[in-house]
Amino acid sequence: MSQDPNWESDPRRLPWLGASAIVLAGACASDERGDSGAFSGTDVDTVTQGSTPSASDPSGTATEGGATEPGASSGLGPDGSSGGDPKFDVGTGSDLVTDCDPDERDCGCTAVDIIFVVDNSGSMQEHAAPTIAAFSLFVDEMVSVLPADTSVHVGVTRATGFYDPGNGGGWSGPSCEASLTDGSWNPPDVADNGTNGQQGRLFEHEGLRYFELDTGSDPQPLAEWFQGALTGAIDGSAPHSNTETVVAGAAYPFHPANAGYNAGFMREQAVLVLFLLSDSPDLSPPAIPTTDFVEIVSDAKSACGDFCVIPTGAIAGACYDQAANTNTRLTDFMNGFAAPPPSWTNLQSGMVPDFEGVLGDALADVIGSTCMMIPPEG
Repeated sequence: MSQDPNWESDPRRLPWLGASAIVLAGACASDERGDSGAFSGTDVDTVTQGSTPSASDPSGTATEGGATEPGASSGLGPDGSSGGDPKFDVGTGSDLVTDCDPDERDCGCTAVDIIFVVDNSGSMQEHAAPTIAAFSLFVDEMVSVLPADTSVHVGVTRATGFYDPGNGGGWSGPSCEASLTDGSWNPPDVADNGTNGQQGRLFEHEGLRYFELDTGSDPQPLAEWFQGALTGAIDGSAPHSNTETVVAGAAYPFHPANAGYNAGFMREQAVLVLFLLSDSPDLSPPAIPTTDFVEIVSDAKSACGDFCVIPTGAIAGACYDQAANTNTRLTDFMNGFAAPPPSWTNLQSGMVPDFEGVLGDALADVIGSTCMMIPPEG
């Protein structure tokens, strides 16, 4: 990633956001959520590929990777149905912009990298168990559509550690933007807070920063490691309820500042799956465009291209379930790559998310079809 000559004056480099930041229009607390949402409905809304959100549309042996080394430092929206089983629109190889002919013998990926970006505030703990349950089924489905002996990396990172809101902070307006009155913004290239799994660093569990599975191996060790890693990462330890910076959490694992710590996780010619998991809006400073976060990922995947990046997840579709306040930061990020998410689900107050829907065959099939379109390295 090339360095901007104006880097030193860039707002991302400023550790303190003072009173000159956007004035607080209304702080939100996790126990003040409304009853309605941008994607509200009586049934769980699993949102699928191809439409745009709006307030009017409700709805053998596994191998282990990432061992600790000393010194390592286009649109989201509902599917148009209001009830019944979720419907998934699954992309195909022909949808992808690539010069690779899937009939060529050398086409097809040899690796898939999956990272779970988790909000570790207290309200998220209830979502750990259903995510873990759905993950085991998803791995089986994904393995069935990938070429034999494909290497799969799975990692977890927290969506916190970038921003301390100080005495004020929250969300406001129809775009659900962060409203900051004080506090500090500290990405890892400004200051390393040393906390496991924060600021884009992979969460280390049982001495591993990620787990590697060969598709011909027994997936049970991966499932057991993932259960411990996700449970440990979603521990409710976020110091404030208003510290969720999920977009930064999804981008910074691939920033040069974390290249040493996260070494080995991302492969250039691999399919990269970004799974965002949060029940809150994003509190990254509005002065930093969403495209800057997208570019961090795109730069890291430049050898393969944006079509190799698959965003998905379970996120809050609106700012604290207020129907008029679309969660634009998260939706813009998830739509910032070559194709919109194949599926995602809405984390809405009082509803049980369809984790098995979003972590299911729709996502597995898109991973498989994307894999088959990746040309050989070089």
